[in-house]
This record gives sequence, C-alpha cells and structure tokens, in this order.
Amino acid sequence: MRAKPTLVVGATGTVGSEVVAQLAATGERPRALVRDADAARQRLGGQAELVAGDLDRPQTLGGAVAGAERMFLLTVPGDRQLEQERAVIEAARHAGLRRIVRLSRLGAGERSPLRVARLHWRAEQQLTGSGLAWTILRPPMFMQNLLFMVRDDMIYSAIRDGKIAMVDARDIAAAAVAALTSDGHIGATYNVTGPQAVGLEDAATLLSEELGTQIRFACLTPGDVRDGFLAMGIDSWLADDAATLDELLAAGHDERISDDFRKLTGCPPRTLAAFVRDFAGAFRT
Repeated sequence: MRAKPTLVVGATGTVGSEVVAQLAATGERPRALVRDADAARQRLGGQAELVAGDLDRPQTLGGAVAGAERMFLLTVPGDRQLEQERAVIEAARHAGLRRIVRLSRLGAGERSPLRVARLHWRAEQQLTGSGLAWTILRPPMFMQNLLFMVRDDMIYSAIRDGKIAMVDARDIAAAAVAALTSDGHIGATYNVTGPQAVGLEDAATLLSEELGTQIRFACLTPGDVRDGFLAMGIDSWLADDAATLDELLAAGHDERISDDFRKLTGCPPRTLAAFVRDFAGAFRT
C-alpha cells in the first residue's frame, strides 16, 4: 500500500523547497500546494506532486489535503496570514491529517516589538488550539539571507556588532522533516539555531577568505534600513519591522544558541563557514 503523502505549504520558498527535496530523498513523493504549477515545476522539478490551490480561496484546498497524512506549514506574514492558515488548518482537520509542523520565528510572542513576531505568535496559538497534533519550529535569521545582503563586495546592515545564531535553511528543513517523520515531537516548540552566534564582520571575513576578494561590512542606521525597504516598494509596516529587527539584533536579541536541532536530528547544525563554502558560487554570481 502506497504511503500517504506529506503536504508542503510554502513549497517553492527557501525552506519549503528544501523540505520537498529532503522528503523526496527519503523515498517519499511529497505533495506541494501551488498557485502556479509551471513556476513550481521549474523550482521543484519532478520531486513533488503539484496540487493547485490558493490559501485565499478555501474552497480550493480540499483536493490538496485529501489523502495526506502530515503537513509542513509556511506562510508569509501579512494581513491575510491568520485567515490563510485558519483555512488550511480547517481543511486539514476535516481531512484527518495526523500532524502539522509549522515554521515560525525565534522570539515569537504576544508582546514582541516586531509585528511579524506577534503575527507568528497569534498563528501559533491558532494552530495549538485547533485540536490537531502540532510541532512548531522557531529559527532566527537564515544564513541564506546573506546571499541578498552582499552587494558590490559590501554587506549593508544596521546590526552593528551584534551576534546572531543564524541557521542554514537546509537545517531548518532537516528539523522539519525529522518532526514530520519521527515520533516524540508532538506538542513541542523548538528553537532551531546554528552552532554559534556570529556577526556580520565574521561573515565578511569568511566570505573574503573563500571568494578571494575583500568583502567589507558597512554599518547603516535603522533609518537607512527602513528607507531602503520603502524604496523597494515594501509595505511600510514591514520596513518598520526590518529597522526594528536590526536594532534588536544589534542588542543581542537572537544570539542565544539552542541544542534543539541536535535533539531533533541527532546531528550538529552547519556552521557559517560550511555554508559559505557550499554557496561560494552563488555569492560570486
């Protein structure tokens, strides 16, 4: 009898695509909820069964959850996030899914100064009160964010000399797959961090050594960060959050190391040096 698939919501993103790949590596053919099948096929190849659906149209979700056993849930924070997750959780409940693993954020809380973290906390409460079996993963900054922060041999940020327990998105995916496929994680919230807290000066040094060119860190003000996001057309509340987050990171908000990744997977998380080696080609281009 063919095993029931895992449904991946957010399958084409940085973490979601890794969840698909790592589930496929176990021999499973996961199911991906997608709005644009052609774009998803380019991103995921043939690793997943693509099922059309839209979180803003609950009536389209029945086919995605039907026959699935588990769900990885990743949504974009915003005005529609809670309604979107409520719709897919309700569909999952009616379909009899066994468990949901949700990607949140380190520091998610009701009183966080970050709107994103408050939204994540409210979404967590929505899931934990649903009656379904759940696991929540809370990572800090992804190492992959550095790919977008390096411009013209410079890293621009207002983090100053703050240290961050940044984590490789591949490890977040590995933690998610472990929580989805192994026992002992129901009702648990895990802080999934890297093995050490590092600063952007550290990142610049590692990149310089690996790429053979001088990468420097340029310290901005929080106002610079906000203005930069607004110039890109980002919503003002997200721009405010970005500036506030840099202030928090500068003060050590995300520097605490957790051993939760090892608890989930039995392995140590990747170091920033290993990430830089693996993605040197991407940094060069």
